[in-house]
Amino acid sequence: MSRIILVPTSHVSVQSLKKVKEVIEREKPDCVAVELDMNRYASMKQHEEASTLEALRALGVMTFALYWILKRLQSWLGKKLGILPGSEMLKAVEIARKMGIKVALIDRDIGVTLFRLKSIPAREKLKLILYLFKGMTIDYLLLKIRKDKGTMIDLTKVPPKDLIEQAMQVMRKEFPNLYSVLVTERDRYMADLLKNMSKKFDKIVVVVGAGHADGMKQLLGK
Repeated sequence: MSRIILVPTSHVSVQSLKKVKEVIEREKPDCVAVELDMNRYASMKQHEEASTLEALRALGVMTFALYWILKRLQSWLGKKLGILPGSEMLKAVEIARKMGIKVALIDRDIGVTLFRLKSIPAREKLKLILYLFKGMTIDYLLLKIRKDKGTMIDLTKVPPKDLIEQAMQVMRKEFPNLYSVLVTERDRYMADLLKNMSKKFDKIVVVVGAGHADGMKQLLGK
């Protein structure tokens, strides 16, 4: 039976870089799968972004505004912490290739996800844009939840499991359609790919954002 090892990460966490390296080198899997698609991987490697005008035409004003704010806030967090968002994914690919391990990009094409964002009701988009203007990204939701508990969170580390669960619950309740597009649909896409890959590989290390870990575990079963 194939063994699938999920490595939950934070996209702006230095700890995630160390964790990815440690797990891959320890497990020596047949394949390393990462939460990237070919287009995102290529743009991250080349430090390029899609043309603003092209993105605006493709997404429409409100969806583009939502996408732009999310990107800028994630970039701001990355600069504040001294790490390029998604670096742990590139690190996983780099280590796997150095060790001669197969690499699989398992995320749904970013173009499909952006297209699906257009289907989110305008009211929910507007609500989210207002939240984002207040600094309420997923990372800030984690900060708010931790602050409410009277303790601090270290963004250089992967947040604790209970904190991630609370943040995802807030997102699912406040923005159900966004949650479906960004989390549920992609969980299902990646889990289906891994099920097929498990017929070919005996051991797979899977590097995904912490918010995807529980959903994918349920979909993959035992």
